[in-house]
Amino acid sequence: METENNNRKRRIYVRLTDKEFSTLETRCKNSTCRSVSEYVRHCLFTKPITTLTRDASADEAIMQMSHLNRELNAIGNNFNQLVRRVNTTSQASEIKGLLLLFESQKKTMFSKIDEVKEQLQKLAEKWL
Repeated sequence: METENNNRKRRIYVRLTDKEFSTLETRCKNSTCRSVSEYVRHCLFTKPITTLTRDASADEAIMQMSHLNRELNAIGNNFNQLVRRVNTTSQASEIKGLLLLFESQKKTMFSKIDEVKEQLQKLAEKWL
């Protein structure tokens, strides 16, 4: 055991609050480790560490998609209101005006859908 300790020439220093240190000591006493150093080494080297990486290039695309999603929701709400008014209106002149609004909303919606498709295609090309 003595020769194993002689091989350990590197030290690391960690500052802890009193509460953190008491928690560390308590956990150490509840384990089979003989010292705090042994317990810390055990914790450091026996548990796998998961590393997550974040693709910063996708952040802009996600923001654009979020903005397009809000616009599509707004257009869909307008579309639903127009359809509801057409279904409840019995006057032909009012229906004609509503149908013109309907056509303009439909064109706007299809243009936004095309934008979403383009953005998805760009993302697919970048990631695949």
